[in-house]
Amino acid sequence: MKIQKHIAFLLLIFLCANVFAQHNTIIDKIVIDPGHGGDKPGAIGSKSKEKDITLAVALKLGKLIKQNLNGVDVLFTRTDDRDIELYKRSQKANKNNADLFISIHCNSSTNKDSKGFETFAMGFAKTAQNIAVAKKENADILSEANYQKNYEGFDPNAPENNVLFSLYQTAYMESSLKFADMVQKEFAHNTTMQNRGVKQANFVVLFQSAMPSVLIEIGFISNKQEEAYLLSDKGQYEIAASILRAICKYKNMKEGTDTPIPALKTIIPDSVYNKKEETTKDTIKIDSTDNEKPIYRIQILSDPDKIALDDSRFKDCDSLWCYQQQGIWKYTSGAFFDRNQAWEYQRQLKEKGFGDAFVVVFYKGKRISFEEANKLNTK
Repeated sequence: MKIQKHIAFLLLIFLCANVFAQHNTIIDKIVIDPGHGGDKPGAIGSKSKEKDITLAVALKLGKLIKQNLNGVDVLFTRTDDRDIELYKRSQKANKNNADLFISIHCNSSTNKDSKGFETFAMGFAKTAQNIAVAKKENADILSEANYQKNYEGFDPNAPENNVLFSLYQTAYMESSLKFADMVQKEFAHNTTMQNRGVKQANFVVLFQSAMPSVLIEIGFISNKQEEAYLLSDKGQYEIAASILRAICKYKNMKEGTDTPIPALKTIIPDSVYNKKEETTKDTIKIDSTDNEKPIYRIQILSDPDKIALDDSRFKDCDSLWCYQQQGIWKYTSGAFFDRNQAWEYQRQLKEKGFGDAFVVVFYKGKRISFEEANKLNTK
């Protein structure tokens, strides 16, 4: 009986919200929701907690919005380490008539190799993986005081409630999915993390938000390499700047404007890129112009413009080296005397996201063929 009442109520909301959604085209108020907080830390990494990373990224995003989008108000569901019930997060967005709701989270998995970013909008969870992510993020309500009253006995994990979730957000589904796609494309362009795509699942924090809403899993805290990136200033700013660029594109789309989208390096403070962060040790220390043996390197990127070796795209690379060929700058990682070791490192780089990585050989600073390298090695 209770579910029928919910459905009837939500149908009425849907009809009203659908009309409102079609006419509300000005984006001037955004609510940013850092996931978890207080005694609900969220996922736990080897050196960090989800609640701390999400807050750091959220605050940077709010700062960048204020600096780059005049006339857009930013509200936070929390600005410090406190627990905010899930229903109060969407409630704040609704009470303030927000135009966009962005909830920021970190992913985790028992598989320590899992990695990448993904953005969720409300909808039926079509895969076991999506359902698992939603259950993990929804679990907080079960430990909230008076949750039975606040959610009217609602069980976020009950299968029959799929229809309730779906109806509530249907009016904003199209806009939510478009914004989610913009976020994913910006992350893919501005970071080297794996793109896990746009997905749909039943998140309580999005359930009652009366505006386009997304939940962004910015990376796997259970993956040590991604955790290090999520903890770094550079990583947090690149993630925040990517979301900002997505907001700018979404705002242009909704308002019918063509305001230029700021470039990443104009958004992020210079001090972030100039900061010397801890780097991994070189694989081998080699002077490629003097050594008498061929050197095997793994080419990972080429670009007509020269790229700084401290660029974020190279964050997982060792022994960085670049050379110019026919007007194109080419970038390599690793330096080996043994070709088999180079192939193994190539495999590792592919797993880190450099899908086009391949082995190249140099002798005295000049690129040579494998056949020439074999002859030199037999001398």
